[in-house]
Amino acid sequence: MTTTINPTKVPRALTVAGSDCGGGAGIQADLKTFTALATYGMSVLTALTAQNTLGVTGIHAVPEDFVRAQFTAVVSDLGVDAMKTGMLFSASLIETVADLVRTAAIPYLVIDPVMVATSGAHLLGPDAVSALVASLLPLATLITPNAPEADVLLQHVPDRPADLPDRIRSIADMKLAAAALHTLGPRYVLIKGGHLALDPVTLEPFGDENAELTAQAGIVIDVLYDGQTGEYTLFKTARVKTLNTHGTGCTLSAAITALLASGANVPDAVRRGVAYTHQAIVHALPLGQGHGPLNHAFHLRSATAATALLEDYLPGPEGYVDESVANGNVIAVADEEAVVEDRVVVLSDYGWRVESRLIPTQRSFVQLLKNACSAEWHAYTKHRFVLGMADGTLPEASFRHYLTQDYIFLTHFARCNALAAYKAQSMADTVFSAEIVCHIARESQLHVDYCAEWGISKAELSATKEARPNMAYTRFTLDRGMAGDLLDLRAALAPCLLGYGDIGMNLYNSESTVKDHEKNRYWKWICNYADNDYQQAVRDGEVLLERLAVEFGVWHAPKRIEALVETFRKATLLECGFWEMGWNVEW
Repeated sequence: MTTTINPTKVPRALTVAGSDCGGGAGIQADLKTFTALATYGMSVLTALTAQNTLGVTGIHAVPEDFVRAQFTAVVSDLGVDAMKTGMLFSASLIETVADLVRTAAIPYLVIDPVMVATSGAHLLGPDAVSALVASLLPLATLITPNAPEADVLLQHVPDRPADLPDRIRSIADMKLAAAALHTLGPRYVLIKGGHLALDPVTLEPFGDENAELTAQAGIVIDVLYDGQTGEYTLFKTARVKTLNTHGTGCTLSAAITALLASGANVPDAVRRGVAYTHQAIVHALPLGQGHGPLNHAFHLRSATAATALLEDYLPGPEGYVDESVANGNVIAVADEEAVVEDRVVVLSDYGWRVESRLIPTQRSFVQLLKNACSAEWHAYTKHRFVLGMADGTLPEASFRHYLTQDYIFLTHFARCNALAAYKAQSMADTVFSAEIVCHIARESQLHVDYCAEWGISKAELSATKEARPNMAYTRFTLDRGMAGDLLDLRAALAPCLLGYGDIGMNLYNSESTVKDHEKNRYWKWICNYADNDYQQAVRDGEVLLERLAVEFGVWHAPKRIEALVETFRKATLLECGFWEMGWNVEW
């Protein structure tokens, strides 16, 4: 018996797991997640549980022959593109499921080694763990243990490495554990860090005396290990202060399974699955007297919520960025000389942008701004100064003047973001703006180095007087920030961030661009703004604007939209003036 070919291209996901009559975990959580991510969901029940938010009060195992009958009925007729396992209850059941998986040739198998419920109830005995390791893990595409589950599985690693910890306490431990668990068979290992209390600044574990902060502060790091390439990817999310986490592990593994069924590769499926699960926790439902359930349909709460949360990204981010990781410690990107060993994907309160949409939506505040100012946007991004950089015909005197004024502009740009930090209403937004200021400081030094390549010294930069177009633009943004709120300020700053992103990519991909450093001195400038680092900053800024538009009620306030469009329009025209200033060497 093998799974049938999929002629309809409808993604088909199967969960083999226990039932949670409370609806928060098990197959109920899995099927909700499959549906939320536009996947056709199917289930094979392995056990019935009597449980609620307070705990599990009873378990009734489904006979193994009936488990086999369910599996055969689904696979032989409907077919399966990706499958996950959850609560498997016993060693003999695990052997049965392993036999079925081998026979069916399932394309992707995600194993969530469910051992302990959120309430603390034990769901898998020692003999069953041994069977899981021996029979099922070797068949897995991906396993998703949390830190305590990984600790149990590590006891079964043959020739246990001497540096392997007895208990996972840090990022370094998670990495060692992930590599060790790969030797048990799965290609990918995702170790979830929700049980670890990590300091949000140092990413080091809190001391034992601060263990109670686990559910109150810090961040969460999940570590994905690719056993074939040896690459680690670290997913960083803000810890949500809530007790409503029932079904978190089920939801994450189900989201990954749904995305694999839809054609995503494993790293991307994990990244987007983490984002979906994070938002389901953020919008968790305050039901019951214990650990309440996640909200798997958070994106359906309102049209504006769907727009804000699922427009080309799953919300929640500081961005999708690379940070340096050495010896298990994430080093801030401020350290320019650090060697990047692992990829770090960061998700906080804004959401990160993804390559394709999980759930299509219709409205985008950023696109609204661009569309409303399309003529001005075209004049800005297709200015003769810009086109002159593409083919190398821009007079060098114009570019040098632009460089000296841009150095002054960076100072004011940092001031604007410092003001944004002051205007922010949350610590996350304050930190976000503060990090931008620090990034601008580093960019300013790079700008000095770049100017030196054009024969412009630091002394010359410091002595340069501010041109009137520069003054007009920077004072306009500061004025909008002082007179308005955070969204007004971000709308004024947006043409700079977004426009340079568009210009960088347009010139980089244009056939008319001379893409040779020897033949076009401006090619390096183009590459800088087409580079992934800057493009990620653009995506972060877009996500932030979308979220602020919802939080400030823009979609329900036509007059506010008009005012923000006018701010965006004026800032775009002032950007055009900046190009004109450079072209004409104006003061």
